Amino acid sequence: MSATYFLDGVPLDHPAGCWRLKKGTKRRPLPGVRTVNLSVPGRAGDLPVLGLDHEATTLPLALTVYSFTPSGVDGGAQQMEHNLEALGALLGTRHRLMTLKWVTGSIVRVAGVAVEAVADPEYFPGAAMARLTAVVKVPGVYWRDEADATWTGAMPGVGQVVTPLAGSTGPIADALLRVTGPAVQPAVTDVATGGMVAYTGTVQAGEHLLVDCGGLRAAVVTTDTWDLTSGTDVTGDINATGPGSAFRWLHLTPAMAVGDPHSRAVLVDAAASGASAESAVAIRARRSYL
Repeated sequence: MSATYFLDGVPLDHPAGCWRLKKGTKRRPLPGVRTVNLSVPGRAGDLPVLGLDHEATTLPLALTVYSFTPSGVDGGAQQMEHNLEALGALLGTRHRLMTLKWVTGSIVRVAGVAVEAVADPEYFPGAAMARLTAVVKVPGVYWRDEADATWTGAMPGVGQVVTPLAGSTGPIADALLRVTGPAVQPAVTDVATGGMVAYTGTVQAGEHLLVDCGGLRAAVVTTDTWDLTSGTDVTGDINATGPGSAFRWLHLTPAMAVGDPHSRAVLVDAAASGASAESAVAIRARRSYL
């Protein structure tokens, strides 16, 4: 199966041939990196600045619109106009981010997108055909898996591989953490960046500390749940260190094995005192891709 896109569940290579994507637009573009040039007198070149974020990406979706009905019957120029109207309605969503899904074979990636511009259609009256291009923006930069995966590790434990996140190529800044007590001052560290999120209190036996890394929130709950709203807020007792820790917690980052770009894993260290056989750390997240 060749690569194709779905926008809010609508195939942009329509199965009945109402419209088709131009082949050259079927590959996801790689995001650029924000550039910072820092030079000082008396030193050649620029000072290296590490940990720069990626820029939001844009991609063109070039579509050819045909005269076929949704059932595959040629309806002439009138049907081509109906198809253009249907595409215009799909691309005209402005009140929310749309879901763009990229599929090739068994690989599926999704991203929230906004349609930035749609070119005026180019008509070919004799052929009852038109062409138009829509430019979509991925504000969040990264493509993700469709569903979350959950991993459970030891507390404490060093150099633990978060197996469901293996294969990621981009950072993951919106993971949910869950520490099961007993655990005194538990902390979780991303091995690749050294970023850490730590709780200054104690998670008692039978309690769970929930940390929303993307929402910068934390709570202690007494039931087997991932819902922070059902517990006691302890956000003020969380300390975060590492790159960008002022506005994101535990920036999980895949590390490549030496000499093997196909081997990419997220590794974490978990630390706490007063732990027992019941203590554990869990991570719920989706893989991220450039």
